[in-house]
Amino acid sequence: TFGFAMAEYVSRLGARIELVSKFSQELRGKIAGAVGAYNASSLFFEDPEDFEAEVLKELGLKPANYSNQIVEPEYLTDYIHSIISAFGVLANLADDIRHLQRTEIGEVGEAFEATQVGSSTMPHKRNPWNFEHIKSMWKEFMPRMITLYADQISEHQRDLTNSASGRFVPEIVVGFVAAVDRMTQVLKKLVVDQERMSKNFDTTKEMVIAEPIYILLASLNHPNAHEAVRLLTLESQKTGRTLRELLNDQAELAPYLSKLTLKQKEILNNPQKYIGHAEQKTEQVCNEWEKRLGL
Repeated sequence: TFGFAMAEYVSRLGARIELVSKFSQELRGKIAGAVGAYNASSLFFEDPEDFEAEVLKELGLKPANYSNQIVEPEYLTDYIHSIISAFGVLANLADDIRHLQRTEIGEVGEAFEATQVGSSTMPHKRNPWNFEHIKSMWKEFMPRMITLYADQISEHQRDLTNSASGRFVPEIVVGFVAAVDRMTQVLKKLVVDQERMSKNFDTTKEMVIAEPIYILLASLNHPNAHEAVRLLTLESQKTGRTLRELLNDQAELAPYLSKLTLKQKEILNNPQKYIGHAEQKTEQVCNEWEKRLGL
């Protein structure tokens, strides 16, 4: 179901949100002097570490466990990694929705205002430009994570090779926040075409039952269930007859089919009901993350 497909992103983004929150709280600072040993501050304070903690508290930071001329880089590296990881999930969602808006699929898409221009040259087009923008932003910022990893290396307490690259780190955060805001706004107005979803499903629904047929036959000790069903699918594609029609014509399968329960027969006769626990799982995932994130 479409809801089950979206539950994937509820779960993935929920876990990323927790990770970003965790590492944002682990960012550290220092007021420990040029080499991190409190040389200068110890001239004025009996306990320079208390002074450091008091100053950093005003900035919403904790003191680093250790510092020299710089704070241990892993605090920032982990934080930006959590953001880039979340950005990747966001880009994946944008890409999925963008493909579902393709003309030949057309199941969901961005809301299109009456005055909105879809293409500069083709007036009829409705480009999924917001989703494309999010993926494009991810492509810009994701490779910058390599620079954060490179900046973990600092020769002899600091060699200044991160002084320029470090200045661009805030852009990653700003880019991510902008993408989150854009995704939030466009998803609020997402258009879902249930009729088109049903039509798309109807084009392949007869083949959907190939899996449950094979599994049920195997469970009833058919000696070669997978091959039997595979051959039937080939015949269906060749003759145009439905898989269910061909199934009922197979005398050698009749003894197995007669042992099916009413529920199992119902699924074979109504492929749209072959959704397992998709609905329950979707609700479970959404309820869990609503609770965990306090929504």
